[in-house]
Amino acid sequence: MEEKTAVRIDKWLKVARFFKQRELAAEAVESGKVRINGEKVKPSRAVIPGDVLTVKQNSAYVKYTVVEVTDRSLPKEKARELYKKHEPEEKRSAEANELIKILDEQDKLNDHDREKGRPTKRDRRILNKYKYMTNG
Repeated sequence: MEEKTAVRIDKWLKVARFFKQRELAAEAVESGKVRINGEKVKPSRAVIPGDVLTVKQNSAYVKYTVVEVTDRSLPKEKARELYKKHEPEEKRSAEANELIKILDEQDKLNDHDREKGRPTKRDRRILNKYKYMTNG
């Protein structure tokens, strides 16, 4: 097997069979469901052996360590050799999982507000009210 030193994270996730399509892998990385060494990254970020991936699967985060890097398609058995799964230190309770779910939903709402663009007329009035302390 031809080994590379670094490959795009979206390509590697598809080759390692985390996702069936590269586009789905790129969307997951972009939305923050996949992190490298604890950081949110873009799909173009290169992954190297030794990186720790945190992948959200079924409302739970699972950690993996990258063992090998390649951009060529592999059979299922060989694809499993590209990474090593970390065993969870402790089982989370149902309450903790529910809390994580609520926090994720709030993150989505906050991300949506950030992508809003220009302020509306109502937003502008609120901003001016506090900026200039007018009653209007």
